[in-house]
Amino acid sequence: MAGIPARSSSRLTALLVSLVLIGCAHAAAPPTLVPVAEHYRLIADDATEALLWALTREYSRQANPYAHFTVESSPPTLFGERLRAGQVTLGATSLVPPAPAGLRWWLADLALDGVVVIVHSANPTADLTLRDLRDIFSGARNRWADYGQDALGDIEVAVREEGNGARALFDRTVMGAQRLTFDALMMPSSETMLNFVALRPGAIGYAPLASVLASSASPGARPRVRALTVEGVAPEAPRFLSGDYPLTRSLYFIALSEPQGELRNFVVWALGPEGRAVAQSLGYGVFADESRRP
Repeated sequence: MAGIPARSSSRLTALLVSLVLIGCAHAAAPPTLVPVAEHYRLIADDATEALLWALTREYSRQANPYAHFTVESSPPTLFGERLRAGQVTLGATSLVPPAPAGLRWWLADLALDGVVVIVHSANPTADLTLRDLRDIFSGARNRWADYGQDALGDIEVAVREEGNGARALFDRTVMGAQRLTFDALMMPSSETMLNFVALRPGAIGYAPLASVLASSASPGARPRVRALTVEGVAPEAPRFLSGDYPLTRSLYFIALSEPQGELRNFVVWALGPEGRAVAQSLGYGVFADESRRP
């Protein structure tokens, strides 16, 4: 290399070699993969909404922070339409609706829940039998004096709308072939039911256990309503699992087909130890064996 001193030539050669080696090292480095957040739309009825929100929140926190969920509340009668249209991908329900024509639901047992008979917090009544409830909700007996509570006056009956899971269970277990009283007041939601009974000393109604527990969960909050025992059995998770509480029902995951990918991971997690702990914390009964996993 004419005109370049030997020492400078050596330094230049060393610099070029270093640059080549650095370039090779950079070329060999694997690319950094950035996880992509995925969003899933789920559907729940009023018996499963609190549970599904809690499960999705804990799954995102414990298992996959890149999985984001929205839970939409809907009557079970609309599940088929929403799932078939692809507006939601997975649901949780207390009442399995008819499947769309030509299809069969994919179902998985999620938990057990109880429908709780509720009265005003000042009503000292503690227990009613199924016969008592049938007489009250049919209008055969319409005064609290018939149950030793003379000061409470007339009984005000509140029920849920047709197609609601709690209404279906109550009608099947309590009413049978007996018709509801014409004086029954229809409540469009669990919150409306709780508010009505909490404000009316003579009222009686029913709601999912999780809704009743949530209504008095705030620190220092006074119970808004009182939950009655039915046939002497308290509405609590061990009694759901033993089958002793008469108004017990199953809750299900529901979809058009078995979930795949991340949704399957979520379902398996929800039915496993972590998900069962979440359900237990909210008062639901959960299955101990993991053979119920999808």
